Amino acid sequence: MTEDARTYLRHRFTHDATQLRERVAQLRKGTNMPGPDANTSQRMAEACDEVVAMLESLPQGADSARIVESLLALVPQLEKRAQSAAAPPVRAVYMGAATRLREVAAAEAKAAESFGDSEDIDNADIEDIEDIDGEVDEEIDDDDVDDDDLDARA
Repeated sequence: MTEDARTYLRHRFTHDATQLRERVAQLRKGTNMPGPDANTSQRMAEACDEVVAMLESLPQGADSARIVESLLALVPQLEKRAQSAAAPPVRAVYMGAATRLREVAAAEAKAAESFGDSEDIDNADIEDIEDIDGEVDEEIDDDDVDDDDLDARA
């Protein structure tokens, strides 16, 4: 991966928002799909947009230590938004974002230790990192909005 952690995360949540909006469009056309209704899916997309806006407020071109610090500073804000979200799928977006930020911050810190502050995060850095439960994730999946989130009813 040739992008920095901030850009990587921005792209991930922008992609999630786009997929959710496509889901909303399909549901509004009358397509029968399991999972949240169109309104809940729209709120999930808006939550992804909020995460992107938070990431855009982070400094560009910062060194690894500053990136890690900035990412971790967003985690309590995301957890607070999760607590105040009424719908479980929307809470899942914020909690998934908090988890993803922790994972990427850990990978960024690991890369800085291994390669020095000048290295960007790459795919090898986000594999086999410990999640918040101390378990090793073999690979981070491609989307933050998982199928089980879509199966939850609002």
